[in-house]
Amino acid sequence: MRITLIGYGRMGQAVERVAKARGHTLVGIIHHDTPQEVRHTLAHQAEVLIDFSRGDAVPEHVELALSTRRPLVIGTTGWDTQREQLAQRVYQANGAVLYAPNFSIAVQVFLTHAVALATQLLQLEGWDLALEEIHHRAKADAPSGTARTLAHRLEQALHRPWTTALPEHGGLPDNPFHVSALRLGHEFGTHRLLLDGPYDLIELTHRAKSREGFAYGALRASEWLLGRTGFFAFDEQLHAILNTGRID
Repeated sequence: MRITLIGYGRMGQAVERVAKARGHTLVGIIHHDTPQEVRHTLAHQAEVLIDFSRGDAVPEHVELALSTRRPLVIGTTGWDTQREQLAQRVYQANGAVLYAPNFSIAVQVFLTHAVALATQLLQLEGWDLALEEIHHRAKADAPSGTARTLAHRLEQALHRPWTTALPEHGGLPDNPFHVSALRLGHEFGTHRLLLDGPYDLIELTHRAKSREGFAYGALRASEWLLGRTGFFAFDEQLHAILNTGRID
């Protein structure tokens, strides 16, 4: 599989390493200052585009993928408010886009079991929950895209809103649950769901050991996306992706 990377930060470099280990070829890298004609050339040379750049640049990269008829895998966060509009654009153009706030396959399993566990326990009297995420100091968004995804799923399942704000005086109101973000050094990413009951405390934690886990998931998604059209969420297609053989 021939790949053009969009963005070459820490995640882009991890994708390059894992791609080479899986026998794929990196044909080029698109930076924020790459001229338009070069962008189109690099896109045409690839079979798939993988974007780990900036959230505000995602619409431009979707248009690049559509104009060059190339599938696009998006690992960038911070563009949620434009998702529906971009999905309509992709469907209209018969393009192919797959996105995730977190491409770790283990994280997707974590999210599913976290919601199931919380849904069971919060039916009992006296149980409460909170969500915490920790990332490196350079992380651009807070809470992380993964924390937001889990918070939204819990909100829907439990019919309880979530908040990142704490009052200066007094306690947290009864209904909302708290989502907190901590920025620390070079932390790859930790997400922790805390479930507190009258007699027990459960902590369910996912901790990334390296960026290669995210890169691996993005590459499995890229392999699956070849030859398909549509606007896909990684978590919704995970079973199909994991049951599809490699495409090299």
